[in-house]
Amino acid sequence: MKKLISLAMAVVMLTAMATVAITSASAETTATVNGKTANVGDKVTVTYYVSSDAKWEDFQGYATYDYNGLQLESADMPSTPQGLMYNTDYKGFFYYCGSSFQDPYDLTTEKVFYTMVFTVLKAGNYEVQNTWEIIDDTNSVLIVGDGTYDEARLSCRFDTVVTPKPTTKPTTKPTTKPTTKPTTTASTPAPSTSATWDGGIAVKDITMNKTATVYTGRTTTLKATISPDNATNKAIQWSSSNNGVATVTQSGVVKGVRAGVATITAKALDGSGVSATCKVTVRQSVQSITMAKKATVLTGKKVTLKVKVSPTNAYNKSMYWKSSNTKIAKVTQTGVVTGVKKGTATVSATTKDGSKKTVKCTVTVNQAVTKIKLNSTSVKLAKKGSTANVTATVVPKTAYNKNLAVKSSSKKVVKVNKSTVASGKAVKLTAVKKGSAKVTFTAKDGSKKSAVCKVTVKK
Repeated sequence: MKKLISLAMAVVMLTAMATVAITSASAETTATVNGKTANVGDKVTVTYYVSSDAKWEDFQGYATYDYNGLQLESADMPSTPQGLMYNTDYKGFFYYCGSSFQDPYDLTTEKVFYTMVFTVLKAGNYEVQNTWEIIDDTNSVLIVGDGTYDEARLSCRFDTVVTPKPTTKPTTKPTTKPTTKPTTTASTPAPSTSATWDGGIAVKDITMNKTATVYTGRTTTLKATISPDNATNKAIQWSSSNNGVATVTQSGVVKGVRAGVATITAKALDGSGVSATCKVTVRQSVQSITMAKKATVLTGKKVTLKVKVSPTNAYNKSMYWKSSNTKIAKVTQTGVVTGVKKGTATVSATTKDGSKKTVKCTVTVNQAVTKIKLNSTSVKLAKKGSTANVTATVVPKTAYNKNLAVKSSSKKVVKVNKSTVASGKAVKLTAVKKGSAKVTFTAKDGSKKSAVCKVTVKK
C-alpha cells in the first residue's frame, strides 16, 4: 500500500512539473503586439489607416515601439509619396514628415498611411503607438497642433496581422537517447555582472526627458528607457507630484491641467527602487479669441485688425494670419491689412499655440480716389464781385466716395459757394477784393488726394 501511495504521489509530482515546464516554455515564447498573440520569430505587420475632412499641406509625427522585443524590418508610406521624408535610424522610433503645397495630400477617404513590419524577438506585451505633432489643411488651419488632434477632423486606426514563422519538421529521428544525466551545473544560471532581484536581473537605471512642456488640456508622452536591456521586470509606475497641474497615465501620457510645474516620476516595479524624474512645465493655452466681424479699407491703404485673447495669462498669444483672396486684400503676420483692389475678402486669425482657435473678419475694400482733375487750375477775376465756375472730377469713376471738400485760402480775397461738392459739379468763385488766393479741392474718402486752383483778383 505504501508503495502504491508513493507511486501515485510521484506521478502527481511529475505531472505538475510537466505542467509548469509547459507553462513556462509557453510564457517564454508568447508575446502580444497591439493585443494580437504572436510567438518569438513571428512576423507582425502593423498598418496605420488615416482619413481626414480636408486635404493636407504638411504633416509631421512619429511612431514608437519597444525595440527590445520588436525588430523593425521595414517601413513604408504608400499614400504620401510627394514631399515625403522619414527616418527609421533611431531604435524604437519611426519619424515622418511631408510638405506639398502644390499637390496637397488627399486622405479624405481612408487610406493606408504607413505599414511597419516587425520580427518578435522575445516574449512580452508590446504596443506600437502613433503620435501626431502637426497637420495643416490647405487653408493653413491646424488639424493637429502640439500632438493633439481634433477627432471630428481626423480618424486613425491600427490593424495588426501576425504571420507565423515557417516551421520545419526533422527528417530523421534521433537514433540514440542521452545516456548521461544532466549535470547539476546545467540548470544553474550563468553568473551575471548585473544586479539581481528575486533571482532575476534587476533594473539598474532609468533614463527619460529631464524637462518637458505641455499646454493645458493637451497631452505629451514621456518615454522611459530601462537598462540593462535584459532586465527581468521592466514594468514602471508613473506618478505626478501635483495632479492639479499635470496628470500622468500608466503609459507615460502627461496631460496639462493648469499653468504651473509638476515633477513626473517613473519608478521601476521590480523592487530595485530605481527611478527617474522629469520636470514638466504646463503652459496656459488659449481658450477663446474674438475680433471685429467687419472692416473696411481703401485700395492702397492699411487697417490693423486686433484679436482679443482669453484668458489673459495665455502663454502664446501669437496668430497665423491669412487672407482668402490676396488679390483683394493682403494681410501681414501682425494683422495689418492692405487694400489691393475693390472687392471683399475674409481675413482669418488662428492661434499659434495649437489650441486651434480661429476667428474671421470680412474686409471690404473700397476703391480710393487716385487723382482729382480741374477744368481750370488758374482763374483771373477782373474786380470785386466778378465770378467764375470751376469743376473738379475724381479719378477713377469707380471711386467709392466721389465727394470733395472745397476751401479758399483767403475768404477776404475770394469766396466759394459750396464747402462740399460732388465730382463733376461746378463751384462758383466770387471775388471779394484785390489779391490772390488758392481754392483747394480735397477728396473726402480719406485718400488725401487734392487739387489747387490759383485765383487772382485784379482790382
